[in-house]
Amino acid sequence: MLITTIALLAFVLLLAYIALRGVYEFGLSLGESADEHMPLFAPHTCTTTPFQQRHPIYAIVLLVLGARLATWLLAWLLFIFRENQVVGFFDSLKTIWWRWDAVHYLNIAAHGYVTDAMPEKLNLVFYPLYPALVALIGLSGIPLFAASLIASLAAFCAATIVLYRLVERESQNPQLAWDCCKVLVIFPFSFFFAMPYTESLFLLLTLLSFWYLRGGYWLLAGLFAALAGFTRNQGILLLIPFAVEILLRWRNGEFNRPWRALLGLALVPLGLLAYLAINHIVTGNWLQFLIYQQQNWSQSFGFMPSNVANAFSNLLQGDLNLALGTWLPTVLCYFAAIALLLTSGRQLPLPYLAYSAVYLWVSYSPSWLLSGPRYLMSLFPLVIATGILMQKNRYWHQAIELIMLFGLGFFLLMYIHYQVY
Repeated sequence: MLITTIALLAFVLLLAYIALRGVYEFGLSLGESADEHMPLFAPHTCTTTPFQQRHPIYAIVLLVLGARLATWLLAWLLFIFRENQVVGFFDSLKTIWWRWDAVHYLNIAAHGYVTDAMPEKLNLVFYPLYPALVALIGLSGIPLFAASLIASLAAFCAATIVLYRLVERESQNPQLAWDCCKVLVIFPFSFFFAMPYTESLFLLLTLLSFWYLRGGYWLLAGLFAALAGFTRNQGILLLIPFAVEILLRWRNGEFNRPWRALLGLALVPLGLLAYLAINHIVTGNWLQFLIYQQQNWSQSFGFMPSNVANAFSNLLQGDLNLALGTWLPTVLCYFAAIALLLTSGRQLPLPYLAYSAVYLWVSYSPSWLLSGPRYLMSLFPLVIATGILMQKNRYWHQAIELIMLFGLGFFLLMYIHYQVY
């Protein structure tokens, strides 16, 4: 009960802060722009190399591919240690990375939602865009597992580039943009970005939606938001920042073509509607996935603070390895996310904060909360908030990098031992 209350109060504090930000920005005199009151992110030190400054895109691609290769190599060594026998690197890839939800995504890519080997009740809860992309790459003759890795890595590279450009445009600070890319790449659960999972693709589509939304390209913003909603259930939440951005521009007198904005807003739910239509085509029930989630995963929409409290209770009473790999990061990431948003919130645009609040609530609402930290990987405002914190001084910068790298190694070890989902 105490943890439930603390979790709820922490979230209410975040909502109160966002509400005050909203009152402040909408209460400005009509001649002012809310964005003019957002401070620039001035770094104390510059840590980028001349190559990174001259060729940031190439540097980002090298950063992403180098970090993921290093992660694969470390996972391979940890796997050898666990199995107590030498296993070839390429032979180990499927064993290590083709597990949990990846099995279902690749099954959908190979056979669709209805198969003899794995009926629709085990597949239908997974959204279709990522397996469709894998299947499309597989048409070239590439094995589906390799195609899934290509899809995830390519989407992650593109997402990191868009993140860099988005932060650079918002802040006029290349150093902050680069630090945000580093945070994303070495986040303790970032190894999921190179797996047959939707994380990379969903992050890319979300960032593209924000890129065009903040630039006033309403139709493209709505299109990418719809595609995000065809990739993961959180995609529908992009309605929130879309609506906030419309209100801000209306308040600032910049709402010149309202029909485009409203049409773009109307596009956002189409991804979710298309997924529900697939449910209806396969089973005759638009919401059949909810039934299958309950039947096969004991999953339903619960009360978020109670879910955090349950994770805390499991941390104290459950298996030690599962406690360290699943329940501890679930609790820590929840409170760390709120702390980051409160600490750096003054420097984040209001649409980012509104999106973060609703995303955090929904992502921590599954009654059997196993993957909270993984869900938060795609909440990119947390990455920016962490990058802002790194700008305080070099000690903060180095401490955050060390914590991230240690966490990445530790939770990769827990993943190898089947304790991270």
